[in-house]
Amino acid sequence: MSPAKPNRTKTAQLNFYVSEELKDAAVAAAEADQRSLTSLCEKLLTDYCRAEGFLPRQAKPKGK
Repeated sequence: MSPAKPNRTKTAQLNFYVSEELKDAAVAAAEADQRSLTSLCEKLLTDYCRAEGFLPRQAKPKGK
């Protein structure tokens, strides 16, 4: 079996500081949504940027 190939679509790194209270709340929210903290942050940023027009909206699935 060959080793898994790394996902090269995500290559940019983002680091920032938040209060302990916000971090604890974000960790709890991520766990409640069965996500990692990184995944939750990416989803929130993506949703916001799409809503504000900074990213294109996702195409709707055909037949829906």
